[in-house]
This record gives sequence, C-alpha cells and structure tokens, in this order.
Amino acid sequence: MQPYPVAVKHAGLAFISGVRPGTLASRPHSFEDLPQTGQARRQGFVLADAVEGEVTADSWAAHCALDAVLAAAGTRDNQILRQHVWQRDKRFFPCYEKTRAVFQPQPSPSSGLGVSAVAGGEKDWIGLDAIAVVPGDHPARPERAVMSAVYDPRLPSASHYSQAVSSGDLVFTAGHIPIKTAEPGKPLVQSFDDVPPEGRLLATGRSHPDSRDGPIAAQTWFVYEELRKLLAANSLGLEDVVLSTVYLADLRDFSVFHRVHRHMFPGDGPALAVSGFDEVGHRGCRIEIELTAARGGASSRRVVAWPVPSPFAAPAAVGIDAFVFYSGVVGQAADGRLVRSAGDLSGHARTVVERLERVEARRGFAAQTWASFERLRDVAGSAGSDLSQLLKLTLYLRDPRDLQTFEAVRRSFIADADLPALECVAVHGPGPVVEAEVQIEAIGMG
Repeated sequence: MQPYPVAVKHAGLAFISGVRPGTLASRPHSFEDLPQTGQARRQGFVLADAVEGEVTADSWAAHCALDAVLAAAGTRDNQILRQHVWQRDKRFFPCYEKTRAVFQPQPSPSSGLGVSAVAGGEKDWIGLDAIAVVPGDHPARPERAVMSAVYDPRLPSASHYSQAVSSGDLVFTAGHIPIKTAEPGKPLVQSFDDVPPEGRLLATGRSHPDSRDGPIAAQTWFVYEELRKLLAANSLGLEDVVLSTVYLADLRDFSVFHRVHRHMFPGDGPALAVSGFDEVGHRGCRIEIELTAARGGASSRRVVAWPVPSPFAAPAAVGIDAFVFYSGVVGQAADGRLVRSAGDLSGHARTVVERLERVEARRGFAAQTWASFERLRDVAGSAGSDLSQLLKLTLYLRDPRDLQTFEAVRRSFIADADLPALECVAVHGPGPVVEAEVQIEAIGMG
C-alpha cells in the first residue's frame, strides 16, 4: 500500500509490510502456471483442481514476493523470526502448507488465521507478513537460532512451523493452540475435564456455567501452560514475556480469557493485543496465542502505564533493549470509554472526523481511529519515543474499504517520510470487544 515501505530495518531486524500475491510481476493463477515442485496436490482434473490450484498459485506468488522483499532488506527466508499467514478460507490450509514447505524447509514460528478478506487483495487467498534478522547488521542480532523445531518430540508442531526461535536476547514463539499434539489423535481441549486440577481455576462444578466458561477457560490455561513449558525448556519463564498476542474465535470469550490471563501474569505482565478472527487454529479452537519474550526481560524491561483507565490487565507498552512493544490500542476517550462519533471529540479532531464520517464504511471507524492514534501517541511519549519512531503497525479493521479513512487520519499523526511497515488485517473482531471498530498494534524504537 503506497506510500508505505515494503520493509523497515532497525537494530538488526527487518519488519516486513503485508505481502500479497498480486505484487508479483507475473502472477500464477493455477497449477499449470507453477513449476513441478508446486504441483504436489494436482490431480489432473479440471474441476477437482480448480480451487486448490488457485490457492496454491496464490501461496506460491505470496512466497515469491516475500522472498523478494527479504532479499531487498538484506536477509532471506531462513532468518524469519515470525510469520503471519492470513487465509481467506482455512479449509484450504493444506494447499498453503505444501507450498510453504518448498520455500521454507526450515520454517519460522508462525500463526495461521482465517480472515474475512485479505486486505489489499480482497480476492486473494493468502497474505503474509514477517519479522526477520538481517545477518551482520547489528552485533546484538546474530543469525536466527531454532530453539524448538517442527518435530520437537516434547511439543510437536500442529503443522509446518518451528515452535520457537531466537536472535540474541529476543525470542519468538509460534501461535499455539489448544491441541494435545504429543498425544495419539492430537485431541482438542474442550472443557475443564481435559485439563488437570490446577487448570480448573474458574470451574464451579455446575454444568451450566462450566459449559459456557469451561471451553475458553480450559483452552486458555492449556495454551499458556504449554507456552510456559516451552519457555522453561529454554531457560525462560512467563516473567520474560514482553508481548502476548491473542486471537479469539469469539469475542464474547474475552472476559473469561482475561481472568485466566491475569492468573498467569499476576504482576506487571506483558503488553497485550486481543482480536477476534474468523477462524483460529483447528476446528473447535477458540484461541491462539503467540508470545514475544526477552532473555533477562524480567529485570531489564521498561513498563509504560496507560494514560487512560486501563482497558485490561496489561501495561500500555513494554520496552526492552532497542524496541518498544505496544499493547493493542483501541479508540478510547480520556475517560476510558470507546468513542462513538465525532461528537465525542473536540476542536480540530471533531472537524476532521465529521468530514470523514460521510465516507466511512463502518460507523464510528473514523472517530475511533483518531482516538487510537491519540492514545498511541501518548503511550509512545511516555515510553520516551514518538510516532515517527514506529517500526511496524498492524491495523485490524472490519471492512478494507475503511483503509482510505484510516489513511486520512494517519496523515494528521505520521508524516509520509516517517511511515513504518504496515499490515492490515480484515476480521470480524478488530478489538477485544465487539464495539471496537479498529485496533492498532505497534512495535517501535526503544
């Protein structure tokens, strides 16, 4: 998306903007357009191959485009620390996985989510973004080290991705889901009965409330516990986590998730971003969680408080070394309420937003976007930084048509010359509550 950079580099890392299949000069459209290595799922029948051919071609084009961006940034696929895979229909994930295995025999940690549309290419099947090491660029960022690989017997991956990797003091995990991958049949955690007693902290013993709260409570505890074990196996703990990014299948589960999150992080926990996706993990998964951690993070972190009433039990940002990891920011007014319209703003802000409300696709989007940037600006200032020092923005919204409205607001806060990398994700739940029309997640310079 112009004029955003395809990648931004800082302190040995490259932050990659959203990559789409359509950015490839000669885009493939079917199995016939791919080399033999890309035709593993081809059956040779026109109708049987139609949709799978499209998805595979899009996957191939997206990875070709990603490799080109990585090369331009001075890095390559085996240095990716985290990759997101946005999928218009997760039913066809096996097509994507076959393609990824060709491009990335040593895959990075990743989270694969089902989205409403691939923003910037609404008819595309696949969108990607990434963070990667730039070898030799910074003494504190050595080449990627795999901490827990695809076939780690302690915690086998659910698909073709590494469980965790590191570069220097920074550690990136894959998105983890409530599947017991080490057990026969890889069963799904579905209730309090599927976790040990210590995981039943919210259980009442009564079937009605436990049937409602049990699935998300048990799945949240199980995923955090699996991540805790993964960190412990690499001499880290939950106290070293600087950012928890959470994907929910149903935003109505946020409050129960939050209770378990507070139990797992009773003190100054990590920055937190929560959003609602169209499909999370396997069928039946209600949650997926990915963590960013730092060795020694418990002693060296810089915790930034919220300038408004805290929206959830997490700091507004956590600084570590050369980076600041921001919690997801939604359109809160100074008193903590979500703004609804230009009437909740004042002065210049009200004038601008009143004009944008005539063209916004979702009512309240412009006002909440303005308030989100105000909150992000305040948090950045408290962190000793500012919006011109942002490295990566991830924008969550419902309707990709509102990208133009977002851009009109953004220009009041960030000049074109200072733009970070950008990813835009179209989902049914941009923020942790259904009233949120937009959420901004950010990483900035420390």
